[in-house]
Amino acid sequence: MSDRDAVRALLGREPQGQFQVVARSRDGSPIVIRNAPLLDDGTPMPTRYWLIGNDEQRAIGTLESDGGVRRAEAAVDPQELVDAHRRYAAERDAAIPADHQGPRPSGGVGGTRTGVKCLHAHYAWFLAGGDDPVGRWVDRQLNALRIWMGAAELHLGPLHIPAGPAALATAHFSADPPRPEDLTNAIGQISDALDDLLRVDPQAMHRDIIVDGPFAAILAALEVGGDPPNELTVDRDAAEDLFRTIATESRADRRLNPGLHLDRLPIDIDIDGHLDSIVGAMCIVVAVMRGLHHASIVLRSEG
Repeated sequence: MSDRDAVRALLGREPQGQFQVVARSRDGSPIVIRNAPLLDDGTPMPTRYWLIGNDEQRAIGTLESDGGVRRAEAAVDPQELVDAHRRYAAERDAAIPADHQGPRPSGGVGGTRTGVKCLHAHYAWFLAGGDDPVGRWVDRQLNALRIWMGAAELHLGPLHIPAGPAALATAHFSADPPRPEDLTNAIGQISDALDDLLRVDPQAMHRDIIVDGPFAAILAALEVGGDPPNELTVDRDAAEDLFRTIATESRADRRLNPGLHLDRLPIDIDIDGHLDSIVGAMCIVVAVMRGLHHASIVLRSEG
C-alpha cells in the first residue's frame, strides 16, 4: 500500500494537501505526517505535524479526557511553551513559497497562539523529532508505570495486588509507631510483588512512575505540608526522609501534620481511621523506588 493510500485510509478521506510521512510504527504504517503550509486550493494549513495513527489518537484522546490538556499546561515551563510555539511557526512559515500572496497560516503548534489546546498536535511534533515540552510530557504519561493506591487496593501497572495501604497496616503494624522489623516486612511484601511485575513488564524499571489514588494525594499533602499540587515530583531522598518521619511518629503526632487537615485534601477518606494506612502507603512508595531503582516518582492528587 502506498503512503497516500495508507493516509487516506487513516483519515477516512482524500488528503487535501501535500504531505510527507515523518513517523511510522514498527510495521511501517504512518503515525505522523508533515503537511505543506498551504492546501492544494491555497487554504492555509496551520497544523504542520498531524497525528494520524489510530492507536496514538486513542491514547491521546484518553489522556485529554482525563484532564490532560490542563495538566500538561500546568506541568511545563511557560517560557519553554512560548518558545516551542515560535519554533513551530517559524519552521512552517519557512516552507511557504516566497511568491505566495494569499492568506497565510498563523499560530504555533496546531495553530495555537498561547498555552495548550491539542495534545495530538504537540505529540505529533514530538514524534517527528520536534523539541516540544508538551510532547515530552505526553510521551512520559503514555509510557509511565501507573500505580493506583486506594485504601484496600493496589495496582502495579497491569497487576492487581491484594496489599493496599490498609491491608499492609493491618497485616504488619500492631505497635505504635510500627517497629523497624514490621516496616521491613511490609516493604518486603511489596518487593515480592515487584518481582511479579518485572516478569510481566520487563521495561517497568525504565518507565517513569506515576502514583494515582487517594493515598497519592495524602502523601503529596504530607510532603508539602498543605495543599498538594495536581502533580508533585518527589525525589528518592525526599521520599526516604518522609518515610522515616511518618514511620517513626506515633499516630497522635502523625495526626498533627499540617498536611492532614481534612479541608485541604481533595479526597473523601477518614484520615483518623487510616493513620497506619498512611505508613503503609509510604512503604509502597519506597519499596517501588528502591526495587525499580528510581530517582523520582510523581504523586498525582487528581485522577
